[in-house]
Amino acid sequence: MKTLIGVLASRDDAVRNESLARMLEKLQETTGHQPWWNEFSFAFSGGTYDRVVTGVDDHVSPVNDDTWEWIHNTCGVLRLPEGKRHGGGILLGCLVARGTIQLLWPFFSPATSHWLHPENLALFRLSDLLNVSTFMNAGSVLEWACVSAQWSDDRHPVVWPPTITLEGTRSIVPIQETAVQRGRHAGTVFRVLPQMAYSLNQHDVFNGQDLSVIALIAHDQKKEAMRQFAIDHEHLLRENFSRILCTGTTGEIVQQAAPSLESMVHRYHSGPKGGDLEIAAEVLFGVCHVVVFFTDPLRPHPHADDIRSIFGACMRQDQVRMFSNERQARLWFRARFGD
Repeated sequence: MKTLIGVLASRDDAVRNESLARMLEKLQETTGHQPWWNEFSFAFSGGTYDRVVTGVDDHVSPVNDDTWEWIHNTCGVLRLPEGKRHGGGILLGCLVARGTIQLLWPFFSPATSHWLHPENLALFRLSDLLNVSTFMNAGSVLEWACVSAQWSDDRHPVVWPPTITLEGTRSIVPIQETAVQRGRHAGTVFRVLPQMAYSLNQHDVFNGQDLSVIALIAHDQKKEAMRQFAIDHEHLLRENFSRILCTGTTGEIVQQAAPSLESMVHRYHSGPKGGDLEIAAEVLFGVCHVVVFFTDPLRPHPHADDIRSIFGACMRQDQVRMFSNERQARLWFRARFGD
């Protein structure tokens, strides 16, 4: 069991990556001998790990050998997929929503646009909502390490390496244990293997051989429309899909409106509490094939960046069918399944 610390830095600012690397060295130098560090591990976004720990960026000096050894062997490393191409930031948000990560070190740059990406803003919002301890600069992390890191109530241990379940297929995200080495030091990295984006000429889940997974989501003012949609398409949903993924309240509405679908529905958290990011992770790993999201464009939503993250996940997977209004969804059901 270990307490997982989420770590990421802006890919477009070498200064912030340098700050993170030097801060990790300072942590190892001043507190790395403390036995409680054995109870922590790091979940790095893939790009951050490559820049700060491995040293793939000529503009960033990676951590020194002693810190490299401490990170890998005293603590432990979970390398998430790279954010830009494979949605590592979305998966990080999903782990926060599930309570797997309750310490976060986002070393973002205030001078570049990276921290304004929807998945990063969603991560900030969700961390504050769920009271995740978030430290955004070296001084804050070092203060935490000196003052409160040793307290047991500042730890939230989970199984190590963590288990990440995909409810679309009731499967586990593949995590590969990899041996790494630098000079005389050897260590281990647990890598979350990214789901490569499908191309349109690859296997089609709608070829009549496989049952696919659908997500049904609706904003508050569209919940009645989703209730009627579930009633009207109950038999088609039952016959053509193996699982139905929903955010919390939408899932309850679907189950009540179409009782024969009850066992097929998996209800994640509500959208504002991280359910949108949980479904986005299912899309990223290729186990959710259709997203029907009845959006309300006339009202503001405090979790707008979470919503954009679902769209972003769909944009990374060309094979996913994405419908953002009722008319689109009804037309597709009629054309595809013969409503």
